Order: sequence, then C-alpha cells, then structure tokens
Amino acid sequence: MKALTVIQPWATLLASGKKRCETRSWKTNYRGEILIHAGGMKHNYFSDVCQHDRIRASRFRDAGIGSDEDMRALPFKAIIGKAKLVNCVLIDRLTEELILEQHPEEFVFGNFAPGRYAWVMEDAVLFDRPIPASGKQGLWNWEGELQ
Repeated sequence: MKALTVIQPWATLLASGKKRCETRSWKTNYRGEILIHAGGMKHNYFSDVCQHDRIRASRFRDAGIGSDEDMRALPFKAIIGKAKLVNCVLIDRLTEELILEQHPEEFVFGNFAPGRYAWVMEDAVLFDRPIPASGKQGLWNWEGELQ
C-alpha cells in the first residue's frame, strides 16, 4: 500500500481528519488509499513557532495539540493512520486566497504558497496503535501488516 511520511504534528492532524490537505512542493498522479507515516523528526514546535503566532497556536490547541508536552506525546517513526487521497491541486494565488478566506483552520496547517500542491485527503482514520516503521522520502510502498 502507498504511504507518505509526514512530520509531526501534521501527521496526527492529517490522520485524525483535522487537516485535510497535505501541502507539498511536488505533485502526484496517485489517487486512492494512502497510509500516513509520522516521521522521526522531533522539534519543539510550540516553543519555536506558535509562541510568535497566536492564531496558529490557537488552531493547534483547538486540534488538541497545545504544548511541547503534547508534541512529545505524539507517535514518531510509525504508521499512524490512513486516508483516501482524492485530488492533487496546483496552488495559485486565487487558491491561496480562497483557502485563507474560506478555510482558515486548514490554512494554518499547510504551506499554500503559489506553485506548491495541495494533496486533498478524505475519510481519514487514526489507528488505535501506531505501527513502528522507518519512513522514506516521497510516496513509498508499505509491505508490512496493518492492524
């Protein structure tokens, strides 16, 4: 099954359905079920970013991730869920403005700069138990067992 490695906390937000678009610098033609892998990179996101951006910090708190302690409690280096990849949209200036105006909660969870791509996900499922796995760059194939 196809898998995508995503940095925390965005991996959990995506797998829980609180984030619907994963923004990337590259497009994909793949459509269908995709596993969401939480990468191993750990950083103090709230100390580094959210303390300077009250709106962003508020959106993350609303999603249940409101501190560096919450970040450290998230699973890392594991497949944590799945979703259905239904579209891949090239972001232009109009799309960026539309997302900002109509979906501000989504806007703070991605980089919607023109020239990037929004991978649109539906039917997200956060697994009860993370499945330990090494991730890879790009879209990759998971050959192991699922729950």
